[in-house]
Amino acid sequence: MSIYGDFAFKTTEDITKSILGTAFPVRTTNTGGYFSRATDKMALKAGLIQLILTRRGERVMMPDFGTDIRESVFAPLDMSTAATLGSQISTTISKYEKRVILKNLDVVPDESNNTLSIALTFSVKENILGSASLNISVTQRGFSIT
Repeated sequence: MSIYGDFAFKTTEDITKSILGTAFPVRTTNTGGYFSRATDKMALKAGLIQLILTRRGERVMMPDFGTDIRESVFAPLDMSTAATLGSQISTTISKYEKRVILKNLDVVPDESNNTLSIALTFSVKENILGSASLNISVTQRGFSIT
């Protein structure tokens, strides 16, 4: 039990096993800081979204950070493009997001809706949080993340 002024707080979990980060998309908050905070699975999802949506070559001194998903809008919507993006996503996650184990990755083109769907399931190393999923749909208009 921690006491701060008139407030008493009870800690129910070990904070050393929590993952902290900034929420994505970035938004402001009025509760003790300028940016919203994300914890645990939400922090990892935010990091994966930023990693996947970053263009290759966009980061200085890191030419292979990110993927070519934004350029895929202009590529043929076929299984070859899907396989190339799937390989890029898998390689990038294994190299730059060491806290995550990629369990399943599906990159599926949908020609009838002009959409490329990316569905991935991941777990956290050391099995702190179990598994979570992330879905990204790519269209000519932009991205949809669920």
